[in-house]
Amino acid sequence: MFNLNGKKFKAGLAIAAFLGSTFSVLAEVEPLIMPAPLEPVPVEQIKAPVEQVKLKDTETKDGKPFVLPIPADLLKNKSKATDDPAPPPIAPPTSIIPGDKDNVLKNSIAIPVSEIKTVESGVASGSIEAKEATSEYLESERNGKSYRLEGLFMTGEYLLVKPRRDAFDFAITSSDRLGVINGNLNSLDWDTRSAFRVGIGYQFADGWDASVNYFYLHSSASSSLSAPNGGALYATLTNNTFDDVSTASAIGNLDMNVIDIDVARTYRAADNLNFRFTGGGRVTWIEQQFSAIYNGGTLGAVNDFVSSPVNFTGAGLTAGGEGTYALNKHFGLYARGKVALLSGTFNNNLTETNGNGATTFYNISNKYHEIVPVLETGVGAVLTKDHMHFKVGYELYNYFNMVDSLDFQSLSFGKASKRLSDLSLEALSIQFGLTF
Repeated sequence: MFNLNGKKFKAGLAIAAFLGSTFSVLAEVEPLIMPAPLEPVPVEQIKAPVEQVKLKDTETKDGKPFVLPIPADLLKNKSKATDDPAPPPIAPPTSIIPGDKDNVLKNSIAIPVSEIKTVESGVASGSIEAKEATSEYLESERNGKSYRLEGLFMTGEYLLVKPRRDAFDFAITSSDRLGVINGNLNSLDWDTRSAFRVGIGYQFADGWDASVNYFYLHSSASSSLSAPNGGALYATLTNNTFDDVSTASAIGNLDMNVIDIDVARTYRAADNLNFRFTGGGRVTWIEQQFSAIYNGGTLGAVNDFVSSPVNFTGAGLTAGGEGTYALNKHFGLYARGKVALLSGTFNNNLTETNGNGATTFYNISNKYHEIVPVLETGVGAVLTKDHMHFKVGYELYNYFNMVDSLDFQSLSFGKASKRLSDLSLEALSIQFGLTF
């Protein structure tokens, strides 16, 4: 009876084991392996590793289930890392130079290329400054920005100017008093004076630039004459009043103010040749004072005073160009030219009095509009270094018909004439420029 029940009991266990194995496969969980009770368990089975999973619901010849050993790290959900671990830091090599205790010589051997400074620039090739300098240089070469770098720039210019004009005569000296004029026409001559020009502008990266420049000049002239022994002195500014006089004195002043507003574009024509073309506007006001005092003569002039000023105020358009030829990296030659057409107003006066102002002969004013052409040209040399440039040049300026004053050359008081002349400047210029 015991054996029969034991066989039935074993059959029940086998069925239960089969159902449990089937359920574990469907549920994908590890099946629980039940050891057979009521029978002694062999010692080697007790010592078998727990990490075993039933692979198939079959039994071996001795009635034991077939199991397959599984590695313990898989049962504990451990897997090998897929990413390679970061390599350990590389320690700097020890110096191989005897006596180099602090590795001073060793550290000076392996210097990165990005930290090496060039002899010319003194800037590390891999630094931000080097990259910006290289970019700025390449952009400058591409657009041909002449001698100015990109950015805000200021210029200061000293000019030694010699102004000139005609129709500046005031007396004639003659060595003959018998009605034959044998002598010289005496005119005023403005002094060579210092002038200045200042400017401010901005140089853009694409070769364009904009600037404003202001020029100022003041000059004066004076002269006094007396009739030569045995000769005569004739007044040229009097108007049908006094002819020959004993003494003559004249003075003249010039004040020039010029403001230029320019927009320019520089083009690279060749490896060492740049052209800068400008266009813009100009505002000008020019004052010319001219007067003389006469005394003595056949009719006895007493401080006969003649004044003939010419004042001009105008504005107009300008256009110009400048070519720069580089002889080397820092030194070059330049030539420039500029033209302008100024539309403005002339205010001229003619006044003559005698007897210290007691008697007035003329007091005439004339106001009219006129277009004045202007021509400028210059040549010189330019020296550049980093953000600075230095220019030395010779320049010429001419304002056509800027002198247009009243005069009377006939015996009729109703027939006025004009004294016409250009106003010209000859200058030595020295300019210093700085780009920020």
